[in-house]
Amino acid sequence: MNNLPEDVSFRKLPTRPAAGRMKDLVEEFWDLPLVETLHQQGLRKSPDDFRDALHQFLGRRGRLLLTGSARQALRIVLTRAAAGSPKRRVLLASFNCRVVREAVRRARLVADTFDFATPNGRIDWEAVASRLTSEHLAIVVPHFFGIPTDFTALLPGARRNGVMIIEDCAHALGASIAGTTAGLLGDAAVFSFNYDKPISLAGGGALLLNHPAIDIDRDTLEVPPPDQVELRQFRQMAAMLRYSRTWRERRPLAARVGARLHILPYAPPRLPTGVGSLRAAVGIWQLERYHEVRDHRNRNARFLQDSLGRISWHVAGTVKPAHLKLRVVVSQEDGARAVQHCRQHGITIANSNWARLIEPDEPGSEPLNAARAAAFGLEVPVHQNLSRADLEVIASAFVNAQAPD
Repeated sequence: MNNLPEDVSFRKLPTRPAAGRMKDLVEEFWDLPLVETLHQQGLRKSPDDFRDALHQFLGRRGRLLLTGSARQALRIVLTRAAAGSPKRRVLLASFNCRVVREAVRRARLVADTFDFATPNGRIDWEAVASRLTSEHLAIVVPHFFGIPTDFTALLPGARRNGVMIIEDCAHALGASIAGTTAGLLGDAAVFSFNYDKPISLAGGGALLLNHPAIDIDRDTLEVPPPDQVELRQFRQMAAMLRYSRTWRERRPLAARVGARLHILPYAPPRLPTGVGSLRAAVGIWQLERYHEVRDHRNRNARFLQDSLGRISWHVAGTVKPAHLKLRVVVSQEDGARAVQHCRQHGITIANSNWARLIEPDEPGSEPLNAARAAAFGLEVPVHQNLSRADLEVIASAFVNAQAPD
């Protein structure tokens, strides 16, 4: 932002952890003193200012609404699309966050699911398109871990059946597909600003509407919380992160790779969540620095992919990622060994997204590839606070690692 106080400058966390501190899977690039300085100095940025900055970042296309979360954004757009329509089915990836399934349920719609083409996350979009029928209201396209999926092969089938395409960009801010920013190819897109996201605001989200026929009243959707509520949520997030990144407080490792291997670092806030003036100020501050941070994460990812490429998540040649973290699919024995090796060096790798598949509302064929991705997947950090030595530790942890049989 152009009128920041002089003492509010770009802060990077130390490249080596403080004593007793674990490097997490994803780390924010603001710190609590920055947030408190913005609050104390009364630097006011309105939600409209943040919307304008985010809209500019996305290319000034579509209509942008600020929400309490990506989950709320998805529920709202599905509810609006379902109004007056006989269609009641939504197609989702089996490998997915449970809140996506929850949003479909809260919109009173029926969830169908599709499988990956391979355990490393490649999606055969022509095959998925063949699953669409005139009963489908929408399909949610997932962009996992900052790696967008090129779903252009889906477009003809979706258009033919009148199916709305909603891009889940919670992980993919700043990624692109064949030169088009992720979020701009579908009819709508949802973004998240919670923990573990490209930019974090201790809550909040956004809904981008690219189709002119989708009309949602902004005034009924956007309810900005007071500064004090936002400040409390930032403090809660910072406290939980300090707890989760402290070695002596961490729980013993689970016995198998498929289990959750680290404590939940951030509990979703119970207070009202949206984008108010404090989140707006911190959000603009992050957007102005995001290109640098994204490029740093991408460089780290490319370094690791030279070693992990044989077991890493699929990246199509037509996409440009905005890496949030790397996903690898590795044998249980090799994965457990890598987790332990990195833990000894103060680095977290874990199976945190998502160890269990979401369930469709009606039984169908078993999603074998998604099941393998869930059971044998590990996330590897690539964030901007990793040093070259950290990256070398991670690479060495997977030397000779094999995919599961």
